[in-house]
Amino acid sequence: MGQKIALCLASCGVLLGTMALADCPVGQEPFTSCQIEGRGTEVHVCFDSQVATYRYGSIGGVPDLVLSETVTHVDYEPWSGLGKAISETVTFYNGDFSYEVGGGFDRAFSEEEMELGPRRFGWIGVAQNGQSLSRLQCIPDTVSYGFGGGIHDIKVAAGLDWDDYSKTWVGDVVTQAPILFPDDKGGCLVAPEFMFGGVGMGDRVATLHKLGSPEASGVFLPDGREIDRVTAHGLGIDILNGLVIGMTATDKMWDMPSGLRVGLTRGEVIAILGRVPSGVAPDADIFNALVCSEAPQDFANWYAVIVFGPDKRVESISFVSLAP
Repeated sequence: MGQKIALCLASCGVLLGTMALADCPVGQEPFTSCQIEGRGTEVHVCFDSQVATYRYGSIGGVPDLVLSETVTHVDYEPWSGLGKAISETVTFYNGDFSYEVGGGFDRAFSEEEMELGPRRFGWIGVAQNGQSLSRLQCIPDTVSYGFGGGIHDIKVAAGLDWDDYSKTWVGDVVTQAPILFPDDKGGCLVAPEFMFGGVGMGDRVATLHKLGSPEASGVFLPDGREIDRVTAHGLGIDILNGLVIGMTATDKMWDMPSGLRVGLTRGEVIAILGRVPSGVAPDADIFNALVCSEAPQDFANWYAVIVFGPDKRVESISFVSLAP
């Protein structure tokens, strides 16, 4: 019976993968497709060796929305390997909105289940800024889903590995000694990392002349002092009393000495840090850590905040002085 189940599983994957072939652009293969319950619409996710595409619109009509992303960058989550159901998702982003397309089927564990054929399912999860707006269900009999190979194999061939710990893909990032110490050594981030493009926390304003001149920010501390600000491409630098007291990077051109930068996946950040910050889940939206410093607390008490966007990649990195 085990051989029969295995053969059924293999044939289901082939069957579900070939049904949507005609609905993909020439040269692309299907990941999943279906018609949406109660809407008269359909969705198709297709891919080739370079690009994955999302198309949604009226059945048989011109798509209302078409999105594309490189296969190496696309937010694809493979099957966990657990449970009766086999399913995978691909998520596309359009500004603040995201569209998670899932497809799958239940595995057969008995001859009776094999005779009934595969139970297919699928959905589209629509969200804005990571907050769910709706979940559209597929009509089961219209679901096509080709399990095995595909996007997964293309990512692996590109040198990416799936990290189930962080639920992200990890590329070939350079890792040396951990820069985030374990709890028994303070659980802090090493001080030399508080730097972007050669500019570090505590630097004097005179060192920033190539980035621009400080301007009044309109932000005041509780004691009435106003913070000055230098703004470069994707980098904001806060200045007080002629010293850098805060920095925020929102562009990948600004990296920390370790290579941490905007655009890295959560798994890549963990690999560089060497661990997840204390008290934070590996799939959290924010990582933060205090600086490792032997200086008096009223002189240098810096704090790093790494924010991940809905696509599980670094959206911003900020350094803040808690005692300006």
